[in-house]
Amino acid sequence: MTPKTKIFLVTKDKQTIEHVDVVACNGSPIEIDQVLSDTSQMEKYLEKSGICAGIVDIDPDPQTALEDLEAIVRDNPHVCTIVISEQMNQEMILSAMQAGARHFLQKGSIHEQLSGVMARLLTHTGVKQRTGSVITVFSASGGCGATTVALNLANEMRIKTSKGVLVIDLDRCYGAASAYLDVKSDYGIDDVLTHDGKIDKHLVQSSSCSYKDDFHVLLSSAENSKKAQQDIDPDILTDVLQACRLAYGYTVVDAPRMDEQTVRVLSEMSDFTIVVFQLTLKDLKFARSIISMFKDLGLPQDKIIPLANRFQKRGPLIGIDDSKRALGADNVYSIRSDWRNAMNCLNTGKTLADAAPRSVIRKDLLKLVDEIQSHSDE
Repeated sequence: MTPKTKIFLVTKDKQTIEHVDVVACNGSPIEIDQVLSDTSQMEKYLEKSGICAGIVDIDPDPQTALEDLEAIVRDNPHVCTIVISEQMNQEMILSAMQAGARHFLQKGSIHEQLSGVMARLLTHTGVKQRTGSVITVFSASGGCGATTVALNLANEMRIKTSKGVLVIDLDRCYGAASAYLDVKSDYGIDDVLTHDGKIDKHLVQSSSCSYKDDFHVLLSSAENSKKAQQDIDPDILTDVLQACRLAYGYTVVDAPRMDEQTVRVLSEMSDFTIVVFQLTLKDLKFARSIISMFKDLGLPQDKIIPLANRFQKRGPLIGIDDSKRALGADNVYSIRSDWRNAMNCLNTGKTLADAAPRSVIRKDLLKLVDEIQSHSDE
C-alpha cells in the first residue's frame, strides 16, 4: 500500500473540510494532517510540522488571503499549495499564481478534480514531508569508543550543515553521554519510550536536554532501573525515530548492547549504520555478526560503515586490509588513536571541535562526515 502524503487545509468552511476529507478517504494520495482556520496560522504551522503541501481556501477575502500566501511562499519556497474558491475567473487565477500557488480549483469541482490534481503535483514537484536523517552507531564491544564517535559525529554534522542535531543515548546500562558532555536532565529516552500518549516531535524536544542551542541529547535512564529494564517496543521506537526526523536535521543514536529486535528496527529506520570496533579478534567477530545481519535485512552496502576505532598504523596484529576480508566489506574506515585528546574531551565535558580542534581524531571524523554527506546527496 502506497503511503499517503500529509497535507494541511486552510479553511473555516465546514462543508469544504467535509469535501476534502471525503476525497482523502477515497483513494486519494493525500491525508489531512491539520485544518487551519486562516492563513495567519500557516507560518508557525509550517515551521513546526515540516508539512510541505496544502490546500488554501481564499474565501471570503481573496485579496487578503493571497497577500498572506505570497509572503509565506516567499519565505518557504518549498511549499506547494492549491488555492480553492467559490468563484473562479482569469484575474483570480493570475493573482493566485503570482502569489505562488501551484493550482486553482473551484470548490464545486473538489470531488472530481482534487485527487488527480494533487497526484500530479506531488509527482512532478517531488513534494514530501521534510525529514532529517537518522544515523545509528553500534558497538562491537564495550569500551570501543562508540559514544565518543556518536557525540562528536553529531557535533560535526551540526557544524558542517548548520542543522540541529539530537543524540539518543540508548545505553541502558551505563548511559555515558551524560558524563561525557557533563549534562543532566529529569527526563530521557525511556520517558519517551514509555510515554502514555501521542509521540511527536514536541515530546522529543521537551524530553531532551540542551548541550548547545542546536545540539540536544535524549539521555539514558540507566540510573532509573525500573524504566531501563523494560523491553523496547519496536513500534514505539519506530514512532520515536520518525518524530526525531521531524524535529532535527540529524539524529545520532548511540546503541550499544541492543537485542536483535531493536537492532533490526534501528537498522531499518537509519539512513546510515556505523559499526565501531577495535582491531581485535573479539571485536571483529562481533562486528562481522552485526554487519551480516544488516546484509540479511537488505541494507545497501554503502549505508553500512565499518569503523575501526583507535587505529594505530604501527604495531597492530590485525590491519585494515585484514579487517576488510574478515568483515566482507569493500571499505573499512578508521579513526586514529589519540588517547590524550580523547580523555581531555571527557574530562572537560567538551567535544573535539571545542577541546581538540586540530586532533587527528577530529580530522578522521571530518572525513567520515564528508563520506556520509556524499552518499546522502546521491
